[in-house]
Amino acid sequence: MIALMVAAIQFFVRPPGFSLDSFVGGIGTYVFRPVYESVGFLRQGASSVWSGYIELVTVSRENAELRKEAAVLKENLKESRDAVLENQRLRELLRFSKTLEKKKLGARVVGHDVSPWFQGIFIEGGSGAGIEAGMSVVAPAGAVGRVHRTYPDLSEVILLTDSRFAADVIVERTRVRAIAEGMGGNICRLKYVSKTQDVVAGDRILFSGFDGSMPKGTLLGTVVSVDRPREGLFLNIRVVSAVNFLSVEEVLVVLSRPAVPFRGGTP
Repeated sequence: MIALMVAAIQFFVRPPGFSLDSFVGGIGTYVFRPVYESVGFLRQGASSVWSGYIELVTVSRENAELRKEAAVLKENLKESRDAVLENQRLRELLRFSKTLEKKKLGARVVGHDVSPWFQGIFIEGGSGAGIEAGMSVVAPAGAVGRVHRTYPDLSEVILLTDSRFAADVIVERTRVRAIAEGMGGNICRLKYVSKTQDVVAGDRILFSGFDGSMPKGTLLGTVVSVDRPREGLFLNIRVVSAVNFLSVEEVLVVLSRPAVPFRGGTP
């Protein structure tokens, strides 16, 4: 014990140029080697931990920057896809507009009626653009509805599935005439079709154009059910609209009044 204390004192207070080997020779080296090795190990460990921490901080910052760049690229890609889809819709709308003989005006859908009792949309453009109540509104997929009320730069359109909407239609296959009336959702019903008439599920329903409410031949939708009740004179026919009103974004307004006077204003 005393020898170790003396060796330690001599080690820490040895004069310059003093050699540990000359002091105790092999014994000193043997005694203090574990101490040197422990200190070196701890020093290396601390250095490794610090280096690892610095590397983790750097990697974390790089990951944050990469995530930001990925978010920007993802948003740019989404905008590019939206632009491509919009161009496709507008080209389709342009091709469809060329099939209509009457003067028309393109308009964007800017809102939906949130009322639980009525179904409608709002489109840009109103009386200032020549749009009037009663004008028909169509899309490449088929009929949309009819202008109900106009403002200087906005128009309210009731959809063909709204209970306020009614128009003269025909069955494409058999040319049977009927009156289409909105039932809500995406469904219309055909009224005044005799039980003797030939109408089946899958038949396409077109607007006849006789009342001027829609351009002749515009698609309303497809028959989804035909019931023959025991009582009554007419069939119960349900038609699903060809247009998905929740996804339509651009429409055409036919700038001509219907042949049958249209009563606008509040329902």
